[in-house]
Amino acid sequence: MKNQDLPNRSAKGDQEAVSQINKSLKDFDDTVSIEIPQLSFFEKTIKLQREKNRKEWWKELLMFIGLAAIILWILLLSLFHQPEVFLIVQVLSVIFIGSYTVYVKRKVESSHE
Repeated sequence: MKNQDLPNRSAKGDQEAVSQINKSLKDFDDTVSIEIPQLSFFEKTIKLQREKNRKEWWKELLMFIGLAAIILWILLLSLFHQPEVFLIVQVLSVIFIGSYTVYVKRKVESSHE
């Protein structure tokens, strides 16, 4: 008889534990409130981010155009006033680009091994 009472007590204890856990979870849900932001908050955040991205894009574009103009001006100036300097710069740039490409390729291949 004692063996039959043991499962009932265990089941009763399990039921009490489950009901106590459920009560605790319900109390927790009642005390903690989660506020979901409104759609306008997300729209405002997206609008601000787009404006920020647009300003950065224009800044980078103007910087690129300015640097390109300076580089072209220097190259054209050296081409017309000192053709030897222009040729030396061209040869050195080709050598530099080739050696840098080989260096990066070897570095990438060694990192994949």
